[in-house]
Amino acid sequence: MTDSSLYLSAERLDAERAVLARRVHRMTGSLTSSAMSRMDETVSWFQALSANQRASVGTIVEAGVNSFVEWFGSERIETSDVGTLFENAPRGVVRALSLQQTVELVRTIMAVVEESVAEIAGDNRIRQAYLRESLLRYSREIAFTAAEVFATAAESRGAWDARLQDLMLDSIISDDPDHTIESRALAAGWHIDQPVTTLVGPVPQSRIPVETHIEQIRRTARNQELDVLVGIQSNQMIIVLGASDVSSFTPAKTKTFLAHFGTGTVISGPIVENVKVAHQSLSPALSAFQAAVLVTTSERLMNHDELLSARVLNGDREALRPLIGKLQSEIRDDVRSTLATYLEQAPSIEGCARLLFVHVNTVRYRLKRVAEVTGFDPLNPQDALALRLALMLGRIS
Repeated sequence: MTDSSLYLSAERLDAERAVLARRVHRMTGSLTSSAMSRMDETVSWFQALSANQRASVGTIVEAGVNSFVEWFGSERIETSDVGTLFENAPRGVVRALSLQQTVELVRTIMAVVEESVAEIAGDNRIRQAYLRESLLRYSREIAFTAAEVFATAAESRGAWDARLQDLMLDSIISDDPDHTIESRALAAGWHIDQPVTTLVGPVPQSRIPVETHIEQIRRTARNQELDVLVGIQSNQMIIVLGASDVSSFTPAKTKTFLAHFGTGTVISGPIVENVKVAHQSLSPALSAFQAAVLVTTSERLMNHDELLSARVLNGDREALRPLIGKLQSEIRDDVRSTLATYLEQAPSIEGCARLLFVHVNTVRYRLKRVAEVTGFDPLNPQDALALRLALMLGRIS
């Protein structure tokens, strides 16, 4: 559009602007009312707001009209003060509205004012053109300001979300009281009554920044409709996942997160009832990850209970407590005695039978019974080590 001010002297331009400014000022109330009515009639998200939220948006509409009046009527039109429209808006409103909604809000205000150009400027085409050009300039400045405000708000929100996640992770690691974890989980947007599992693995050491990996983990979780908490603790990266149903924790979904860990074994923790007891999943996963250096394995993903013996040898006496309990309370004395003889004195079925003066099939039956009750097979070397350690620790306890 050709700038109409090129055809006017500076004195004439100031005079015309002063006339228009007075007329716009007189119409402030009606312009505000018209803008609110237009929002109510045509903007669906505005219609869905509560009374308090609509009133807060109304303050922005009124401020938008007043801001234009003040901006247009100043002796020298400056753009630096346009930002006060959003700076003075209620913080709750700025956080609640999206950038698209704010753009629609500003567009509605400007459309109402533009439709009133003929009424404000009369039949004078120069005044009409000048007023329209001013509206265009003002709208542009508002758009830039809105983008800056929302970028700042997003940055602040991101920093706050990261802080909430750090606090939540600290609470889970420290096994804080349920109400502490619950309040922090709610603040972080978690569903507190859904099942939870954990992953612990090496921190990525590639050229890609760790922050990028963390953001990709969050994106992957969102795509799978999972709640997610990611954090770095020393040399380990921790992922806490929440799902609407236990069936969501499939091996295929779990493996989608492995690419974002560093080189080495990643440990999965058990599935627990909800985030309030997430410590019961994270603690064994952390213990297993720290003990993984004691074993030689090429496995990329291991379950926490595959490293029970290593966990005990690394100082986690609690790792075998469930197994110790089963050996002491759910297995007959003769079966337990046969297991001890097989593991500690005669690591063959025939040799064990000779020492106990029983038939080899009796030994086979009793060892099979141990596997059925405990889930640990004495004939498997890894399970045999766990069973032997459990017997030894059981004698101490």
